[in-house]
Amino acid sequence: MKKVSKRSGKAGLPPGSMVHVGQQSDQPTGLQLFRFDASSVHETALTGLQELPEQQPGGPNLWLNIDGLHDDSVMHAAAQRFGLHPLLVEDILNTDHRPKLEEYEDGLFVIAKMLRPKQGNGTLEVEQISFLLTKGTLVSFQERPGDVLDPVRERLRQGLGRVRKAGTDYLLYALLDVIVDHYFVILEETGKQIEELEHKVVTRPGNEDLRFIQRLRSRLIELSRHITPMRELAGRLHSSQSDCIEKATRRYLTDLQDHTVYIAETIGSFREMLHSLENTYHAGVNLRAGEVMKLLTIIATIFIPLTFIVGIYGMNFRHMPELEWRYGYHGVMAFMVLLAVAMLIWFKRKRWI
Repeated sequence: MKKVSKRSGKAGLPPGSMVHVGQQSDQPTGLQLFRFDASSVHETALTGLQELPEQQPGGPNLWLNIDGLHDDSVMHAAAQRFGLHPLLVEDILNTDHRPKLEEYEDGLFVIAKMLRPKQGNGTLEVEQISFLLTKGTLVSFQERPGDVLDPVRERLRQGLGRVRKAGTDYLLYALLDVIVDHYFVILEETGKQIEELEHKVVTRPGNEDLRFIQRLRSRLIELSRHITPMRELAGRLHSSQSDCIEKATRRYLTDLQDHTVYIAETIGSFREMLHSLENTYHAGVNLRAGEVMKLLTIIATIFIPLTFIVGIYGMNFRHMPELEWRYGYHGVMAFMVLLAVAMLIWFKRKRWI
């Protein structure tokens, strides 16, 4: 589960200070520009914001993607070029911010979270992405290169769907939609793992199952921490009266809101399932412990009278061939060790230890 980010670097600074809170990087900030309309698209890698053309009324739409928030000069240039309020820049640089929507006179500001499962350990990789939407222009700010937005880029390049025919408001919807779609990918993977875990807990529960339940619960808590404000964001986008959102786009925003509601409900169901699995696990462990105690009690009950008889009479009979055997002592000691090892192996296979 993601730990709380350290913000001590901002302690004592005035509001709106441009301090990056997040992972530091030594890679240069990337600037990718898409200029598109219904008939064409031009993709360019910029070296600086001075190369960014002005958005002309009736001209091509612009989507500028900025990869990397650690370069102060780029962020200062972006703040001046787009007239960003210092508090808005502070929210962009604070990569531990919750998803939200802010409305301005001439645009919208949106913060979302991109989630991807990390390979190997099952945890989630969380990256913040911020959007600034104005008429004909969309600017996105990412923490680092690499994202989940390539399907939208391919639709732009290939001219598929409505993304080139519609405006930047629909492009914003498409980007948020692909982000939410990856939440479904994580949910589907988690659902399969819960189903497999349920079968295992019912048949042969083990100590590792409880640890796996805790990992899945941490993943769902992390997912819920981001999807709850995303649901609020989608609702506010749908009800927004901003001129930047066309009427035709609002129907798609309703679908986005439905997806976030469904994900939130599914997360709640999965958490209840994990709670039930944990109870089933403890019940199974207690049942197995009872069975083990029952078997051990039977064994002890059988040997109690035998031990009692041996305790009274001892083993001091005159005619005992083993007493005269040269290797009798060593043989008995070896037999005792082998018996103890065999019992341990048996207990291990029975999953009693």
